[in-house]
Amino acid sequence: MDENKIDVSTLDDDKLVNYAKSIFFNNDVSTAVSILLKEEKQDLKISKVILNVLNDYLIVDKIKKDNNLFNGKSVKLFVCSKILWSLCFYNKDDVLKNFLKSLSKEELKELAYYEYQNKTDVSLSSSIFNKYASKYKKDALASLLDETETLTINDDKEKSVVSNKKKTKKKTFIIVFILLVVLIVLGLAGYKFYVYNKLISKYNNKIYPGIYLNDIDLSGTKISDLKNIISDEEKRIKNESITIKSPNTEVKFSLDEIGAKVITNNLKDKITNYNKDLSFFKKVDMLQNKKKQKSFYLEATYDDSIIDNFIKTLEEKLNTTARNDGIVVDENHNLSYDKGSIGFDLDASKTKDKIVKALLNLKDNEIIEAEGTIVKNEVKYSNLASINKKVSSYTTYFMNSGNRGHNISLASRKLNNTVIMPGEVFSYLKVVGPYGSSNGYLPAPIYLNSEVATANGGGVCQLASTLYIAQLKAGLETVARRNHTFAPNYVPKGLDATVYSTTTDYKFKNNYDYPIYITSYVSGNYLTVDIWTNDAALGGKTFEPYSVYSNGSYLSYLKTIENGVVTNIKYLGKSVYKTMQ
Repeated sequence: MDENKIDVSTLDDDKLVNYAKSIFFNNDVSTAVSILLKEEKQDLKISKVILNVLNDYLIVDKIKKDNNLFNGKSVKLFVCSKILWSLCFYNKDDVLKNFLKSLSKEELKELAYYEYQNKTDVSLSSSIFNKYASKYKKDALASLLDETETLTINDDKEKSVVSNKKKTKKKTFIIVFILLVVLIVLGLAGYKFYVYNKLISKYNNKIYPGIYLNDIDLSGTKISDLKNIISDEEKRIKNESITIKSPNTEVKFSLDEIGAKVITNNLKDKITNYNKDLSFFKKVDMLQNKKKQKSFYLEATYDDSIIDNFIKTLEEKLNTTARNDGIVVDENHNLSYDKGSIGFDLDASKTKDKIVKALLNLKDNEIIEAEGTIVKNEVKYSNLASINKKVSSYTTYFMNSGNRGHNISLASRKLNNTVIMPGEVFSYLKVVGPYGSSNGYLPAPIYLNSEVATANGGGVCQLASTLYIAQLKAGLETVARRNHTFAPNYVPKGLDATVYSTTTDYKFKNNYDYPIYITSYVSGNYLTVDIWTNDAALGGKTFEPYSVYSNGSYLSYLKTIENGVVTNIKYLGKSVYKTMQ
């Protein structure tokens, strides 16, 4: 028969007790209590039967063994806790209230202690349980340690007879084991002592490992050889240099330059005495690890006034002014980005202290970090760091004399070092103009109203035309450009650009993803414009502008060339020129 399907309400008292015992024998406590309490009523009939079953020592013994419990009291608390949990699980709130009321004050207190100390689900979540038991919560938690010790004592009383016998045997075994361990340790220690003594004896009148003279490992060196080693090191150090480093530069000097003299200063005795005075265990440690333990250094005497003069020399050489970043163009008109550098202001007193300290412990090729204040530089143009290649250049010839030569040279200087950011439109008028005397331009021949005239700025069109061809060769987009009335002779027809006052401007756009840098310069009778940007801007392409004569006008085009093959020809425009009468 399925025990879970028996209607307990049909059983009389004796059968109910027997049924309950059967359930406890065949199931663990949680399952047994859960099966029995499914049909529990407010009269607590089944709960009382469960507690009555605990009078059967066989059941109590089974529960103790299954749950590692040690006495009848702990079994009862354990089972009562399961009763609370089952009543909460089946939502039998009225039955739970009656069960808690049925307990004596002492029983409720013990059960409360058990629940709170074990942090059971009932103690954490049941409002009904906490209503009846919360008055014991504070004391239960405070006496957690004492309660644990009490339960342990009760358990120990039940086991005391067997435990005492086991302790006696265990104690005897431990004593014998300890004696054996002591004998083994003493034997090993004696053997180790013998081995170490034998090893140490090999270093009689020798230097132990880990002792250095500067960077010279003296390990195993005969004490009688120390004098010669020190003498050789003295001669070598006299020829070595000391380096003073600042963030921007460094200065090297010899001992003679600052009037310093190398001295040994009883160095042999110092090394010998240190080696001799080592303890037994320190010797063993040095022999085993062979790491650097002690370094000895030669010293130097010095003249304080000479060092002060040397510090003044250092100030002249190490003090530097902060240099901001920017584009640098060399004498050959090659361009590079200079990130600039920080400045440095030497602290003479602190640096002198470092030099003196170095003289008292002379080392090989001593490097001293100069003390001082670092002056930060400004970094404003890091966006120009990507510029690394000249992508186009164009040169025209002119007579570099008179007012026209002056105007071309002046305009070239104004255009030089122009930066055009991605997407920005360049205006020749804004950069090079206005072309009046207030901006330094002189009167020179120009074309005006189809006639040759004289005006301030005559000649600036040659720079505009030179820049226009360089722009086309760089593949940049033209925004505004007009040809001259009469064809100039310094660029091919159809590839010129004219400018005049504020009415005629020449513009183009930077359609790269990188900044553009323009250099413009005059060398003798030659005017050159270079355009620089990042080498990836053109994507491996080159551009070639040209023009052809057709029906009284010049048609201009731009070839795009990739890997030596023309991939595109773009029409630029038509230029019509008048003929001089």
